[in-house]
Amino acid sequence: MRRMIASICVAGSLLIAPIQSFAEVNIGGNQQAVVKDGWVFEQNNWHYYVNNVPVSGWQKIQGTWYYFASNGVMKTGWYFDGTNWFYMNSNGGMETGWQKIQGTWYYFASNGVMKTGWYFDGTNWFYMNSNGGMETGWQKVQGTWYYFASNGVMKTDWYFDGTNWFYMNNNGGMEIGWQKIGGTWYYFENNGVWVASNAADYLYTIGENQQLILVTANDYGTNKAKIQTFEKRNNKWYPVYAAMQGYIGRDGFAYTMSEGGKSSPRGKYTIGTAFGRYGNPGTKLPYRQITSNDVWVDDSNSSLYNTWQQNPANGRWSSAENMNIPQYDYGFVINYNTERVAGAGSAIFFHISDMYTYGCTGTSRENVLSVLRWLDPAKSPVIVQTPESELKYY
Repeated sequence: MRRMIASICVAGSLLIAPIQSFAEVNIGGNQQAVVKDGWVFEQNNWHYYVNNVPVSGWQKIQGTWYYFASNGVMKTGWYFDGTNWFYMNSNGGMETGWQKIQGTWYYFASNGVMKTGWYFDGTNWFYMNSNGGMETGWQKVQGTWYYFASNGVMKTDWYFDGTNWFYMNNNGGMEIGWQKIGGTWYYFENNGVWVASNAADYLYTIGENQQLILVTANDYGTNKAKIQTFEKRNNKWYPVYAAMQGYIGRDGFAYTMSEGGKSSPRGKYTIGTAFGRYGNPGTKLPYRQITSNDVWVDDSNSSLYNTWQQNPANGRWSSAENMNIPQYDYGFVINYNTERVAGAGSAIFFHISDMYTYGCTGTSRENVLSVLRWLDPAKSPVIVQTPESELKYY
């Protein structure tokens, strides 16, 4: 018997290929027939013979699976059997487990079948696309977003992308909307981005409103205030403008309001008529332009107490506030004491001011105009005024 050994060079290394075997059989006289048995390299391909017959299909040879075409040629590279994909390495051996092929990771089961869809390795979940490639980064699978690290591992729990925070539930799905995590409520936009909670999110009296002006002071006794604007979208309050510097009554928020006092009311109020000494600046609120005869009645004994009227009084009131002043270039009525309880306070507005007021809420002209142009009566706007320590009551 004569044996020949063939070698092949793969990736710069010398690999010993299958042993090529021939047997010479005397068939009489001087003639000898060559019987092929085992590995044979012919016509630039490897074959495997048994008793001079080339094998085909799947064959397990010395513990390794190979696939041979119907013409006996050993398969290398990708092979599809009509149902599943397999990968045969450069020596023809069927691959299993994780394999990186042309820069992409694939997973092959112990029977060589390429995995698609979800794969669990006993510790972590991975997702292999329809071509078998391991997915990384953001992937939408059956309508749900998932995040896979660079090693393919599906992310659960909190995830930070360098700019925003996301939360992936125990099944890996990206959460949206309000979610209670570790006993704390968090809100995630429809794109999964976590939005930090703000003061408006914790108020419980504004469920029917979509716009909010929140006026707060550090405590009683201060006339400096912070004015914040919020709008609700998808059941979440979002800031509209940066917090504004503002002012309230000279003596701060009132414990109890009274006519002639220099304090501002606490509470939640609807928004009344917008006004100004000039034309409508672009507000959606009902707008009334002030004239030189316009006054606001502050006479507690008048039947017109806490209403907008025009001079002359003709005995209808003994005291009224002039509306035609620079502070009222633009503003709106805060609907305080709409029952017009005598002596409970009157003429409470949101208007232009660069200092404390005598009961109104004031801020810069630019801020007043921004708020007026934003307010939309269709969104049930309200204004809440309170010391910060009493936000819990709203």
